[in-house]
Amino acid sequence: MAYNNDYEIEISDDSEATTATTDVESSSFRDKPATNIKEKKISSSKSKRRCIFNQQWLKDPKYAPFLRECRANKYFAHCSICKSNFSLSNGGVYLINRHIEFANHKRFAEIQAKEN
Repeated sequence: MAYNNDYEIEISDDSEATTATTDVESSSFRDKPATNIKEKKISSSKSKRRCIFNQQWLKDPKYAPFLRECRANKYFAHCSICKSNFSLSNGGVYLINRHIEFANHKRFAEIQAKEN
């Protein structure tokens, strides 16, 4: 279906589709009822999925030196290098990997490596 610059509008019904072309001066779409309007309802009662600490991460040699389970909240992990808690709830392993890349974590890891 080709559209031109005269504000061509497609009005669809459940049974058939028609096309109406109007000029800017003579248009009065406010008087016509909408035929095919769909509303998307957002339910606030739908629970979000949240990632919790996984004990298998402690067996991974990449995470074992610093990763600990947060005692206060199952949706958080504790970094023994930074001595800080960080959220896992929206990303899991991705957020652990992102924490490793933070400048603060890298700086503390270098200091700890020099001490050992």
